[in-house]
Amino acid sequence: MGRPLSSCRVVSLVIALTILKDSPEIAQGCCPAFGKGSRFSIADQRILIAWDPETKIEHFVREASFKSQTRGSKSESDSHSDKEDFGFLVPSPTQPQIEEADAAVFSELDQKIQPKVEVKNRWLVNPSVLAWPFLLLGASSKISVTSRAVDQAPVRVLETKKVAGYEVAILKAEDPNELMHWLEKNDYQARDDLKEWVVPYLQKGWIISAFKYDSQSNRTQVGSVRISFLTDTPVFPYRVPKDQFVDPDRGNRLQVFVVGPGKASGTLGDGDAREPWNRPKLRFSMPVANEELKSLVGPAIPTEAIKANQPLWLTAWDDSTWPSSDKDLWFSFDAIGTPYQQVRTVTRDRWVHLPLDLMGIAFLGVLIARRRRRNRD
Repeated sequence: MGRPLSSCRVVSLVIALTILKDSPEIAQGCCPAFGKGSRFSIADQRILIAWDPETKIEHFVREASFKSQTRGSKSESDSHSDKEDFGFLVPSPTQPQIEEADAAVFSELDQKIQPKVEVKNRWLVNPSVLAWPFLLLGASSKISVTSRAVDQAPVRVLETKKVAGYEVAILKAEDPNELMHWLEKNDYQARDDLKEWVVPYLQKGWIISAFKYDSQSNRTQVGSVRISFLTDTPVFPYRVPKDQFVDPDRGNRLQVFVVGPGKASGTLGDGDAREPWNRPKLRFSMPVANEELKSLVGPAIPTEAIKANQPLWLTAWDDSTWPSSDKDLWFSFDAIGTPYQQVRTVTRDRWVHLPLDLMGIAFLGVLIARRRRRNRD
């Protein structure tokens, strides 16, 4: 598996965008680098991490978008010519396996983590006249909702392949200057912040996977990819180049799904200096039956990763502060953690209709009966 992972450096993603004509939003990548005359920034992102504690394999799938700060943005369905120079880099601790994945998994997961609905009745009295046909209880339509919550070259090409509309080169490098030279030579854009960002990963001897739009592909859209690699601790590349930082109070929406052997929690940083990941809002953390989990993540994650002898949990967060960190995000699991699901309380007003005329007659009847009793006495 390579050398043990004792520090916080794993699978960081960087975008290298070059000479994009109209700068489309593209559902891949994580940290954009801008090309000539253009500047890009991260938009929203959804990620799925599934980690097998027996094999130590992490499967990482993401759906991300980017926006141009100079020419506006377009959707992923734009033409080939709009995306010909699109690319991104993915560092990983060991040589990864890269395959296409079905991004529809995120819609399935989002449905799964919807809040549990609890219905509470609020009883109200509705005085009325001539209302005896409505003595049965009725529900009003008013509802209020609240939530709680290969050669020894400076840059070695280990493998090349085409996947999901991309050309992929899996690289081994030690010198960041040589890596930047390789990127520029192969039509990727490089800048100082990108170089600074990638240095710690190269110092750890990690692999760099370079993705570039396949101009020879007959696809009209690029697809999502799954990157699978060995790691002792599952990780998400939360760390971004400094020129991608945004105000933590006005960040993008990062939605994180983690599948593992217990309730997941996150820490940011390196070694003993790690700090709790307190920024996100926990949305869901529950054990999920194996067959249901297979149906949920099957479009994106190999089903053999969901083993019958392993009770697995699904944990999900929303983070509106990202990207604003220079630390990577690591996950651990608590097999006896407390399950959590958001609760949405729906209050339905239930009305008791009181016919005042009938109540008046009944009251008069009681008075007459009492007076008659007095007269007899």
